[in-house]
Amino acid sequence: MSATLFSECEVAGLSLKNRIVMPAMGTGLPDHDGFVTEQTIAYYERRARGGVGLMVLEASLVSPDAYGVGPELRLHDDRYVPGLARLANAVQRHGVPVGVQLWHPGRQTLLGEPIAPSPIPLSARTPVPRALSEADIEQLVASYAQAAMNCRSAGFDFVEVHGAHCYLPCEFLSPLSNKRQDAYGGSLRGRASFMIEIVRAIRAACGEDFPVFFRISGEEGSEGGFTVEESATVCRWLQEEGVAAISVSAGNWYALHLTIPPMSMQPGCLAPLAARIREQVSVPVIAAGRLDDVELAERLLREQQADLIAVGRALIADPDWPAKAQAGKSAEIRPCIACNACVDLVARAQQARCAVNPEVGRDGSFHVVPAEHRRRVMVVGSGPAGMEAARIAALRGHEVSIWEREPELGGKLDVASRAPSKSNVLRFRDYQAHLIEQLGVQIHTGVEVGAAEVERQQPDVVIIAVGADPLIPPIPGIHGPQVIDAQEILLGRVSIAPGRRVAVIGGSATGCETAEFLVGRAAEISILEMLPTVGRGIEQITRRRLLRDLRAAGVRILTEAKVIMIEPGKVICERPDGSEHCVEADDVALAIGWRPSGEDLAGSLDGRETIVLGDARVPADFVAAVNTGADAGLAV
Repeated sequence: MSATLFSECEVAGLSLKNRIVMPAMGTGLPDHDGFVTEQTIAYYERRARGGVGLMVLEASLVSPDAYGVGPELRLHDDRYVPGLARLANAVQRHGVPVGVQLWHPGRQTLLGEPIAPSPIPLSARTPVPRALSEADIEQLVASYAQAAMNCRSAGFDFVEVHGAHCYLPCEFLSPLSNKRQDAYGGSLRGRASFMIEIVRAIRAACGEDFPVFFRISGEEGSEGGFTVEESATVCRWLQEEGVAAISVSAGNWYALHLTIPPMSMQPGCLAPLAARIREQVSVPVIAAGRLDDVELAERLLREQQADLIAVGRALIADPDWPAKAQAGKSAEIRPCIACNACVDLVARAQQARCAVNPEVGRDGSFHVVPAEHRRRVMVVGSGPAGMEAARIAALRGHEVSIWEREPELGGKLDVASRAPSKSNVLRFRDYQAHLIEQLGVQIHTGVEVGAAEVERQQPDVVIIAVGADPLIPPIPGIHGPQVIDAQEILLGRVSIAPGRRVAVIGGSATGCETAEFLVGRAAEISILEMLPTVGRGIEQITRRRLLRDLRAAGVRILTEAKVIMIEPGKVICERPDGSEHCVEADDVALAIGWRPSGEDLAGSLDGRETIVLGDARVPADFVAAVNTGADAGLAV
């Protein structure tokens, strides 16, 4: 047990039972108009019950004209106060102080009019934002103050100003987005004026006894953006204005791998930024950035790099992370694999779900109850869907067996883990395998299950989660000796000799990850994709970073290239204009897609109750696999 991480402390007059902070994370659970829903309350209360020390609610809109991707909580009208009060009370009754993050997306507004300090678009594909006048700025400052007053009226313990990630306050601070020549631009002090005025207005409206926290990017992480030294100076000014605590994140829209580090980023990657800022201020500093390892969190506190530790996505994966860690049961924590599926869904205006925790988003309605009658449940296939189905069915009291044709459990998780950017996947595989063994699930590996084996076992129900087989289209030459299933390369069953030229056919997740795996192993690597883009099936933050790294490594990416023939030493593609293009290749890796294979087995089991799920029914993603597996376990 960590003595420091779980020591009581006081922040701005608030008593914390430990130093674990749940930072603001979007959920997509409010209703369309920004009101608190029962789902919202259940989600936050579940995490408060798990033992976190302090909680910050998701980024919530301060202005009626501001919209993110939706739906998001709203704070700009007292109509929202009753629902917010119910939410605050639900968290506080578990002894957890809770605040709200005040947010304006600025030029990242997607559903309304983008605004910014200067008329500089976010990218070449986004509209030019309206530059704010000084009168506009005055009104926006007042909006932050009014939102904070509504939060105080609702009973929250504090508010946190979102000044990071190049949302509106950060856009003023950044020299990349602020080219103003008035009092709100130019020097660092001028660019920080908007932030300072927001804090002053909140304290004037709510009183000095109502704490104001501030979240800031320690650095932008983009060429020409502000540095950690500048950020530290701004934090010192904010402290002088009465800010009670500073939460240190990083990045902007161009460096999202810093803002929400994917599994390819090292745990604790942002801690040096928090440490540098802590040197400049005396108020508590909250560190962030993949800090779900108890020993790492403890070390940062012991070395005084931070005063509090933000544990974000790990609390989505396992709300009981704090309680389990404090009890010395870290091995029982359901591991967050930093896949960013939760983030990706919210960014697409959907409700948050989790690749390892099927309860997320249905925290108030997901109940594993004992089955009325104990049944013999045979689960065929041990990928994420199969293992989750086995886990839930066993928890309900059924006699469960799981069958896998490979030597180890995990299905395609082993393949997925071979890409350097996805090795974290095995943490979940190992966790699930250990769990179902503890639950008494009978485990059979290295067995190809057909109708005869099912007949021998005589189960009451068969859950078929055998995944999908590689899709092999009728391309001339596709059965040549140089053509290899990409999975065989990733698993190390087929090695590529140094100096070989490899063409990867298919640019979805498997294709890109095969190319990543081959970097340093092959002399030349080309990805051939018939669609206009590559990386389908990869969440956007990971995808952006992966494609950047592939291009930097010299991987050639050819889109709108339909493969029409494979010959020794080359692959011939057809381009949109009808012309042919030849790519030289000694080896060809197939990553074209998948064909569901579960119905074949189901069709052979006449008269027996079956459930086909996961990729065995429809090729889908990790989140869908785990959630459908859980639903199957609840249904039997």
